[in-house]
Order: sequence, then C-alpha cells, then structure tokens
Amino acid sequence: MNTHINILPAKEIDEAKWNHCVRQNTNGLIYSSTDYLNTMAENWHGLVVGNYNAVMALPWKKKFGIRYVYTPAFIQQLGLIGYADQINWKEIIEAIKKFISFADIHFNFLNTTIQEHIIVTTRTNLIIDLNQPLETIRSRYKNDLKENIKKAETQNCRYTHAEIYEAISVYYLQYGERMSHIKNEDYNRFIQLCELLQSKGQCFVREVVNETGNVLATALFLKDDKRIYNLVNTTLPDGRDKEANHSLLDNVIAEFSGQSLLFDFEGSELPGVRAFYEKFGAVTQPYFYYHYNGLPWPLRILKR
Repeated sequence: MNTHINILPAKEIDEAKWNHCVRQNTNGLIYSSTDYLNTMAENWHGLVVGNYNAVMALPWKKKFGIRYVYTPAFIQQLGLIGYADQINWKEIIEAIKKFISFADIHFNFLNTTIQEHIIVTTRTNLIIDLNQPLETIRSRYKNDLKENIKKAETQNCRYTHAEIYEAISVYYLQYGERMSHIKNEDYNRFIQLCELLQSKGQCFVREVVNETGNVLATALFLKDDKRIYNLVNTTLPDGRDKEANHSLLDNVIAEFSGQSLLFDFEGSELPGVRAFYEKFGAVTQPYFYYHYNGLPWPLRILKR
C-alpha cells in the first residue's frame, strides 16, 4: 500500500476520494465528511495517506499570525480514518508537527495504537447497537429508567417530528450561557450544515410535547449509514418532572431499532450526563484527546 503522506489545503482535496474513504471505513464518522468540514471549520487541511487510503482532517485558525489546529463546534472526534493498523504513527505525528506548532486534536475510537506513541487523554463516548430487537435493547435499561418511561406515558405526552431551527433555538436558549465556547457564528454554521444534511436525508428532529402542544424535550440528530448522532438534546423546565427526555430518547431508539446502526449518545465527561446515558444500557467507546504545544519560547509558556 502506498503510504506517502501529503497535507493538502481543502481546495486541493479530491472530495469524491476523501468521502469514499470516510464512508467505507468503520471509523469514518460524519464529522469528517467534506460537507461537515467545509461548513463548520473556518479553514482546514487534509492529511492524505497514499491515494486516499487513509485521511485525517486538520481544522485550523490563526492567532498572532500562528496557525493552530482546533476542534470546531459540534464535532466530537476526527482523527485518522482508514487502515490505521498499517500506518506508521510516528510518520503521521511528525507530519502533523511539521504542519502546525500548536494543536488540540481528538483522535477517533479506532486510533487506539496512538497511545503507544504520544500521551493522550481518554474521552468518553457512549453507544448502543440498534441492530437487535427493541425488546432486547430495552431489557438492558436500568430499572429507574423503565419507571421514568412509564411515568412519561401517563403524562399525555406525544412524540413527534420538529424543525431544525426550533431545536437549535431551544438548545441555545436553555444552554447557551453555559456553552460559551460555542459562538453565534457556530450556531449559524450549524443551522446551515443541518439544512444541507437534511436535504440528503442525514438530519432529523424529534420532540416530545404535552397535550396542548408545548415542547417538553427536543433533539436534533444526524444520521449516516453507520450511526445516529445525538447532537443537540434539550429538556425544557416543564419537561423535567414529566421525564420527557427519557421518553424522547426511548422513542428514537424504538423508531430505528432493528437497523444496522449505532445510536451514538455523543458521550460526556459530566458524571450526571454519563450516568443518564448508561441507564439506556449504553457502552463506552472511548476516543483520545491530544494536546501539542511546539510553540517557541516564550509563546510556549503563555499558551499552555
């Protein structure tokens, strides 16, 4: 296999070959599609191994004239996609360090052997295999979750479709202040992305409403041929005591059960959120965070 490494600006990427690599590999998550990167990243280069045998997105910004790699909003993990077991990680890391002096990179869940070459921090993601009967999936629910779903069923709540803008607006109103790292421009980019993906059947919104039609919980999901991604999930104050989000996620799982997909909760380092997802029988699928600071002194001291 040709393992020559190039790092190309986005405009020079062969999008057909790039997206083919993303689609055909298990760790080719939706975040690494050119649609996603072109919309959400201010700028990006692509690390390309051989004839697109493996690829890795490197989104970047500039500050004080210095280019640095970052993770754009609404992206969980990128990393190397493709034949990672046949790749020389030392060469990959050297190529990245030649391209950039400072980086925060989230390597994906199959990039496990990178731990042998650099120091990384393990991050939490949680998934359910939907390719099984609904009864089997629900049999793994924790008892208190089952009770909460039963409680929601007595509240005259209704599971229904909803719109992209509504889901993102509700999320912003409820959580915007605590998610201060996500800027207004990021939300605008994300709305644009979701509209594009919806036109391709890769984005949908579901919500739970009460008997008068008021929203209790809403969620926006992305979908490819591998996963459903729980991107934007909001419980409104009136929905908390009605267990509306329990009902919402259970209904989405029911809607797509039996299909060859993973339900990707998107994980969380927050213990309470992680515990909530684990109640659905979700299992951990870790990914890996790498921080690199190769800035010259004294910038290295100032930017840690």
